[in-house]
Amino acid sequence: MGTAHRKVRERRARKQGIQVAAVRVFAEKGFSRATMEDIARQAEVSVGTIYLYYRSKEDLYVSLLFESMQRMSEAIEKIMASGLRPDRQLRRVWDYFYDYHARYPQSYRVLVFLQQPGLISGLAPKTLQEINVRAARNFSLVSRIVAAAIDKGLYRPHEPREVVDLLWSLFLGLVHLSETRKNLGVTIATLKDLHRKAFAWLEEGLRV
Repeated sequence: MGTAHRKVRERRARKQGIQVAAVRVFAEKGFSRATMEDIARQAEVSVGTIYLYYRSKEDLYVSLLFESMQRMSEAIEKIMASGLRPDRQLRRVWDYFYDYHARYPQSYRVLVFLQQPGLISGLAPKTLQEINVRAARNFSLVSRIVAAAIDKGLYRPHEPREVVDLLWSLFLGLVHLSETRKNLGVTIATLKDLHRKAFAWLEEGLRV
């Protein structure tokens, strides 16, 4: 039993190492230019070892992406089941965006890679459709929270999906701004401070 458990742990650790290496390579070279050889060198394993876990570079990325999306779905569903008022649920979701970025930086990067040129063209139509379905589900969950807040008279009438689009875009922009300033050595405000203030300003426009 000891040997079997050790092998399972080793396989899990090797797979995680490949995933971390892939994220780094995708970030540095871009998805379209990255190769399995690049990922293997970064992970310090053979290319053949990677193929024991993933059929292709696309399969590796999609596996990471679906895992990231699922983690976020589960967190949002847990917030929705908390029994809190809808406006407080939305605040929890907004706070989770920050926690997600802080606790799972690799997963956050995987989501952002969808913006990279050439990534979508390398995916099969069926895979792309599944990505859209899963992404839409997460947006739909948060939209239901916004709709509930509107129904209870907490927020003024708005199109819930547009509110969620703005919310997610705002967070992406704050992270981008924070990382850019960090790279330039500029210290004005932390991401945490910007994150806190941004929601307060946005919610002020939503409330009745």
